Amino acid sequence: MTPAARVAAAGLLVAPLLLAAPEGRADSTIPPAVAGVLRQIKAADPDQLAVSEEDGRFLRVMAASTRAARALEIGGAEGYSAIWIALGLREHGGRLTTIESDPARARRAAANIRRAGLSPIVTVVSGDAFAEIPKLRGPFDFVFLDAWKRDYKRFFDLVLPRMPAGGVLLAHNVVNKREEMGDFLDAIERDPALLTAIVRPAHEGMSVTYKLAP
Repeated sequence: MTPAARVAAAGLLVAPLLLAAPEGRADSTIPPAVAGVLRQIKAADPDQLAVSEEDGRFLRVMAASTRAARALEIGGAEGYSAIWIALGLREHGGRLTTIESDPARARRAAANIRRAGLSPIVTVVSGDAFAEIPKLRGPFDFVFLDAWKRDYKRFFDLVLPRMPAGGVLLAHNVVNKREEMGDFLDAIERDPALLTAIVRPAHEGMSVTYKLAP
């Protein structure tokens, strides 16, 4: 079963055509200036903090197909995934707040997002996400989690009450770093108020969790 089919089986609508372009191939749906920024971020990412291109495409599909209005990213790094999410959000007027704990990375993320022309859609917050999230206006109908893996359950507990029914939470590295987040995976897979699928747009794996009840 393809990643798109597994997500659809969890009750989510996915537009699979946006997943069709193999990694590294030109995508006519992305403006050349934005594609250039994405390539530059990847080229300057020796620590591999950014998600893969295929994971980025998947995030774009999810942001577009869920028609999220208010999105939150926890762990923004240099803005690579935020740009992909914003490309999906702009299809229907959604907005993203991305939080990055490292001040230098947050500044570079803001600069990269600005160069991609997506500043009207994306707000970059520099600081500790545990301190910053309670300050943000909710609810969040789309959340992407890509921070310190052992903190995933704490972040989940913090944001789930601020997500409406129908909200979607995605978390990165749930396959290749599964052993670091057992409590989080137990929570999203066993709660009867949630639907969860594990997909692999790339080898790291991503969980997709749909909130059934408020």
